[in-house]
Formats: sequence, C-alpha cells, structure tokens
Amino acid sequence: MHESNASTRRPPILLKIAPDLTNEQLDDVVSVVKESGIQGVVATNTTISREALKMPKSELDAIGAGGLSGAPVRARSNEVLRYLRARLPRPFVLIGVGGIDSAEAAIERLEAGADLVQVYTGLIYEGPALLKRINEAFVTWKANK
Repeated sequence: MHESNASTRRPPILLKIAPDLTNEQLDDVVSVVKESGIQGVVATNTTISREALKMPKSELDAIGAGGLSGAPVRARSNEVLRYLRARLPRPFVLIGVGGIDSAEAAIERLEAGADLVQVYTGLIYEGPALLKRINEAFVTWKANK
C-alpha cells in the first residue's frame, strides 16, 4: 500500500511572540527557530505595555491587567517583523499580526517582511469589508512591485 505525501508530512509549527520582547530576546527566538526546525514566527501577539494608551492611569488601573491588542501594537509589530526578517530569511515564514485595522496597516506588514497577515481586532471594529479592502490593496501592491 502506498502512503500519500499528505500523511507523512508534518504540520508546520510557528511560534507566536509578544511585542514586548527585547532585541536580545528576539535573537534568542531566532536561535530557537533555526535550531528547532520551527517553520516561522507569528509576530506579534498582545502586549502588556500601556505606553501607547492615552487614558488616565486611574482608568487603566480600574480596567486591570491583561493583553492589549489592536492599534497600540501596530508600530512595535512592524519593528519586530523588520528585525526578524533581517535574521530569518525565507523560507522561514513570518506572519504579521497586531493592529491591522486597514489595508494600509496590512501592507505595512508585508513591507516589514511578513509573508502573511492575521486580522483579528481590526475585523471586530471594521467588519468583514476590511478583508475585501485588504485583498484589493494586496493585488495593487503586488502589481506595483
């Protein structure tokens, strides 16, 4: 009996990281990815930082701790992607996530080195039409490359 390639192939493993990592910690991530056979990185998950928020500390304290996503992680996510792409060339896969609430934000991820993007919080606030706008922007962006 002949086994198919699909049954012998192992599923890809990607490591999802937070935007709060230092460059030294990102270097550790790069080493782990290269040495372990992991196929790539999802950059970045939620942050515990509250630096990007413009609300009084008393309100932040009342809300409590927890991961923050969306627009406040956008800039750092792009920085992390650029840093990782410089150290993890293709075929390592980078998935950009965090603060993708527009077609422009999605294109930023591609330009920072992402191969794919993950939309979550932006979809909640912008609705499914966001996906159409992102896809249309991707087609235009790719045609102009």
